Amino acid sequence: MGLLVIAIDRDNDLGRKTGIRSPVLGREPNVKAALELGLADPEESDTNTMLAAIKTYDQLLEDGETVEIVTICGDVRVGTKSDMKIANILDQVIAKTKSTRAILVSDGAEDRELEPIIRSRLRIDSTRMVVVQQSRPIEDTFYTIVHKMEDPKIQRQFIFPIALVAFVYGLLTLVGLSGIASGAIWVVLGGYLLIKVAGWEEAIRNFYTELLTVTSERVSFFSYAWLIASLLMIVGITRGLDQMQEVSNQGVLAMVLAFLSLDGILLFLLASLVVIEVARTIDTYLRDSVFNINIIRFIFTVASMGLIVAGIIEIVNDLFVQDNFESYNVQYILSGIILAFVGLLVHDSIRERVNEKVMAVEE
Repeated sequence: MGLLVIAIDRDNDLGRKTGIRSPVLGREPNVKAALELGLADPEESDTNTMLAAIKTYDQLLEDGETVEIVTICGDVRVGTKSDMKIANILDQVIAKTKSTRAILVSDGAEDRELEPIIRSRLRIDSTRMVVVQQSRPIEDTFYTIVHKMEDPKIQRQFIFPIALVAFVYGLLTLVGLSGIASGAIWVVLGGYLLIKVAGWEEAIRNFYTELLTVTSERVSFFSYAWLIASLLMIVGITRGLDQMQEVSNQGVLAMVLAFLSLDGILLFLLASLVVIEVARTIDTYLRDSVFNINIIRFIFTVASMGLIVAGIIEIVNDLFVQDNFESYNVQYILSGIILAFVGLLVHDSIRERVNEKVMAVEE
């Protein structure tokens, strides 16, 4: 049974700083790669990881083990894409070396998260975490923090949102809108976190790539939809802020409800969702010649949910802000329920007709 010593570089520091592509298989290529990485960045911890893997390889070789060494790199965008890349490379290495066991060498807990992926393919006999020894802890810790701030990954995850907050606050203060600066900061920061949590970063990145790259291929409607949806959200946020200012003397709850109301952001939020999904459906039809009839149900559902939410907002506003309940606001909720029912009937009717045509063609 072959034994494989694996050095993990999850964020591809080796590739970014030296241009060496993963996998690096064999002792001599790893020694050369570690040397180049050390010369490119003497403070890079992945250099120590590779050297520790080489030392482990030499010790096993002296003990008479059938062993091979490899360094596997992921992607600077640590996450699903990086892990899938590592998994694919590992499959290639296993097919080439015929290994069945592994020793995992890494420089931190982040790399150790890949252990389940490796364990699903190889039996892990041992794991080793490489920790670089330092003197003068306080001074070195401060230096390490400053140095890490220059890492593009750290900059995107931590420095960018701080810079975004500072920029928005400074800009609004500069133009004399300091009164809404705090609210705008929360909106911008919340939008940034929403993009991160929803995983829209890749879609936004692809949008800019498609628009700015000269190509003969058709730019997808989905890319333009993101631009239109973004503009709608900007207009919606502006409307919401205007509504907040109009009721600022009635308290925080009134301001929140005004921001979320139909006169605020709600209508533009719903419109942006519909634009994105309609564009996705059009792209699917043009690419695969398949029309997703579920878009009809989606549009009706979004519209009905919008009416229901608008009704709830108006009722809450009447009960807790105006202290004067208006029964006609219940019509929003009733209209939303009726619209959802109509959407269901329309969707089922169209689906039945499509199925009948498909069956007729097949016969």
